[in-house]
Amino acid sequence: MAELTTNDGEEVPVIEDVTPSTGSGAIRRDGTNQGEYYNKWDKFVEDSDKAIEEEETKAEAESNEALGKNKYASSEAEKKDKETNAALKEAKKVWDKRAALEEAAKFEVADETDANVVLEHTALGGKRVVLFKNCTNSTYELPAELQGMIKIFVEGCTGCTITVKCKLVTSHLEVSHCESLTLNLEEVMLHTVQLDLTDGVTLRFGENLLVEGEGQKIYHAGVKNMDVFGHSAGRHLSAHADYIADGVEGTELAEEQHFITQVVQDELVTERALKVGNRWATQRELDLESVAAASVTQREREELAAEAERSKLMGNQSFAAGEYAQAAVHYTMAIDQAGTAAAGQEPEAGTTDTPLVPICYSNRAACFLKLGQHERALEDADCCIKHNPAFVKGHFRRGLSLHAMKRYPEALPSLGRALELEVPKNKASIKQINDAIRFAEAKFAAAKRGN
Repeated sequence: MAELTTNDGEEVPVIEDVTPSTGSGAIRRDGTNQGEYYNKWDKFVEDSDKAIEEEETKAEAESNEALGKNKYASSEAEKKDKETNAALKEAKKVWDKRAALEEAAKFEVADETDANVVLEHTALGGKRVVLFKNCTNSTYELPAELQGMIKIFVEGCTGCTITVKCKLVTSHLEVSHCESLTLNLEEVMLHTVQLDLTDGVTLRFGENLLVEGEGQKIYHAGVKNMDVFGHSAGRHLSAHADYIADGVEGTELAEEQHFITQVVQDELVTERALKVGNRWATQRELDLESVAAASVTQREREELAAEAERSKLMGNQSFAAGEYAQAAVHYTMAIDQAGTAAAGQEPEAGTTDTPLVPICYSNRAACFLKLGQHERALEDADCCIKHNPAFVKGHFRRGLSLHAMKRYPEALPSLGRALELEVPKNKASIKQINDAIRFAEAKFAAAKRGN
C-alpha cells in the first residue's frame, strides 16, 4: 500500500478514486458525500460475499473437472467425503419430502380476530396437523373427540386462548412468536411443549397431567414472562420463567437462550439447557449421568457431523432468503454439533478444529454484519481465524466488521491479510478485497482530515 508523509512525519495511506464493482460511479477522496458513501458501502458489502462465493464455486468446479475429481476419488478420505456428501443429499431429499408431506397434512387457522371456534373432524377435512397463525383475541378448542391428531403449531398469535383436549400422536406442541397466549392442556398428557421467542404465554395443565418421572419437559428459548401451572397428587405447581431474569450469558441472541422447565422433586424448576450430542439436557441431569452414558460414541460423532452439515445447509437457505437471525441460529447449531463431533479427535493440519467450525463462524459473522451487530460479527470473525488462521473470509469479514465500527486503521491489516491469503485465480474475490481496502483507506484519510 503506497504511503505519503505529512509535515509531522506521520504516514498516511495514499487514497485513489474508488470505483465499486457495481459500476455506479466513483467515490472521490475529496468530494465524498457521506450518505452516498454509506449507500455505496452497504451495496458493496451486500455484493461482495455473493461475488466471492460464485468465483470460488466456479473455480472449484473447473479444477475438479480438469483433475477428474468429479469421476474418481483421489484417496480413501476423499471417497468417504463423496459418500458422506451423497448421503447428505439423499437425507435432504428425504427431509424435503417429509416437510412437503407435513405441509400437505396441515390445517391452517390464520389471520382470525375475535373468533370462538371448536374444531371438528368435518372442518379439518381429514388433516391431522393444526397450525394457528397470526390470530388475535380468539378462542379455540380441540375436543377429545378428535382422533389421530399428530401435532399442533401456534405461530404469531396475540391474546388468544387455545384448549387442547385431544390426544396428539407425537405428544408435542410448538409455540413461536406469540404474545399474551393461554394454553389449557386438559384431559390428555403432553410430553413435550416447545416455545420460542414468546412473551406472556401461560400454560395450564389439568389435574395430574404434569407429573415427575413421565419425561415431560417444557423447552423454551428466548421466552419472556412464561407462567406454568399444574396440579399433581393434590399439590399446586407453578413456575415463572423469563430468559432475561433467569440469566443471559454474554451477548447471545434471544433465541440462543435455552431453558428446560420440568417437575423435579415435586416442584416446577427452570434450568439452563445445554446441547449434548443431539439432545438438550440440564447440568443437573448431566451430573446424574455416568461418564460412559454422557460420552459421545463414534457412531454419535458421525451422526452429529451429518447433523452439523444439515444445520449449515439450513443456515445457507435462511441466509439466501434474507432470514439472517434464523440463519445465525442454524450456524450456531452447526458449530455446537461439529464441535461435539470433533471433541477429542485430531484436527487437520494448520487448524484447531473440524473445517466446518471456521466456515460456520465466518457465515455467522456475515449474518451479524447483515443485522448490524458489528461487535458480534467481529467476535465471530476472530473465532474463525482462531480455528483456521488461513481462512480468507475470516480475515475479510473481520476487516468489514472493523470498518463498520469506524476502526479503519485496524480494518486495513485484516483486509490486507485476506488479500495475501487469497488464491490469485480468484479474481472476483481479489477485486472485492481491493475495493474494501480502498473504502477503508478513503474513510481513514477523511477521519485524519477531520471530515
